[in-house]
Amino acid sequence: MAGSVTFVLKNPTIKKTGTKKPEPKESGTKKPDATKQTPILMVFYYGDTQIVVSTGERITPKYWNKDTRKARETIDNPEGKNLNTRLETHKINVMNAVRDHLTANGTIHPDKLKTELVNVLRPKPIEEPKQKTFLGAIQEYIDTTSKAPRTKLSYGTTLNVLKDYQGTLKKPLTFDSINMDFYDHFVNYLTFDKNFAKNTIGGHIKEIKVFMDYCNDKGYTTNLGHRHRKFKKVEETAETIYLNDKELETLYNKDLSKFPKLDRIRDVFIIGCYTGLRFSDLSQVTPDKIINNGTQLKIKTIKTGETVIIPLHWTIREILNKYDGKLPRVISNQKFNEYLKQLGEKAKIKESVTLTKTKGGLSFESTFKKWELITVHTARRSFSTNMFLADVPTISIMKITGHRTERAFMKYIKVTQEQNADKLAKHKYFIKPLRVVKRPRKKAVNQ
Repeated sequence: MAGSVTFVLKNPTIKKTGTKKPEPKESGTKKPDATKQTPILMVFYYGDTQIVVSTGERITPKYWNKDTRKARETIDNPEGKNLNTRLETHKINVMNAVRDHLTANGTIHPDKLKTELVNVLRPKPIEEPKQKTFLGAIQEYIDTTSKAPRTKLSYGTTLNVLKDYQGTLKKPLTFDSINMDFYDHFVNYLTFDKNFAKNTIGGHIKEIKVFMDYCNDKGYTTNLGHRHRKFKKVEETAETIYLNDKELETLYNKDLSKFPKLDRIRDVFIIGCYTGLRFSDLSQVTPDKIINNGTQLKIKTIKTGETVIIPLHWTIREILNKYDGKLPRVISNQKFNEYLKQLGEKAKIKESVTLTKTKGGLSFESTFKKWELITVHTARRSFSTNMFLADVPTISIMKITGHRTERAFMKYIKVTQEQNADKLAKHKYFIKPLRVVKRPRKKAVNQ
């Protein structure tokens, strides 16, 4: 026999677990209130061991039969029969759990068995998996994607913008919310409420499309509203600068012996201008990457993982020799940009540049000295533009810069209308062909 089970009403004098005491009774100095529902306890006996656990069931004491340890099944207690059926089920489940406990342990361990019986009598409800929310899915994507840290940071910025936008609505954003109505309202919000620049807005739209593609792939939604032909990234051509060959020569030849820090920054920047490498790859320019008798530089880029082979400009050889093949340590992007502006000012790169930018739905013009606009990315633009103006085939330049489409590449080319016209004027289409003077043939003389 694996013990016995009975049921009693809760009584403050009942000892819950331990050595068997006199059988729990429902009478005593503190009787249950006959007019209020009282918990029903299960009492398990095994030898001298007694375990008491609440069943989770309740009953008004006047409907409880102390002799049969069951509910009275009377007209004024219609639930009595159902309650007794549940108590019988509890009893069967308890005895099954006790047998399993004895099989696993060989004997009764009261505290352990009590925990098991609590789980049998009052199992924790199985929580329904929380339905994935749109913003929750975005956070999941950010947490699991293998994108570069800067890209993940950008994703996080867009998520925060969406949270702010949701706060202006009377309902949460859902997967089905992402449609043309959302697009028009969201772009309007970013333009006039947030006063964002056009390209900033375009960046957020682009990333929302990435998020929705992820949600489609994961099966969280079947909504394809983000693929509507008008649900597109808004943008304007970013007006940025490049340094032409003459300016680079001036910069390269500038005596900076009294400014060693700027001297080192200048040298690393010049390498970027003649390799087209991203800032993250400049530290990879080392002698072991130079191949084919010192004529080429071979590097596996960090951002794309692609290997590029770049003809080695003579300035790069001179700079590597200057540092015995080991370039100065590359500092942070932000500090690098600060020093570049000082460098440009000292090199007197002071041509006036007027830029137009759309912000808050309005166009603004601002005029700068060219040195004020130099950043580390200017090097990559300078490389692309100078190569293009030198009539290097676009496809050849793209092999180095890593651009996959000509459209993306052309955003890097900073050619003025005058430069473009001058370049075209040298094309054979605009050059008058030489006239060929045809001389009449002499007629044959018949002999």
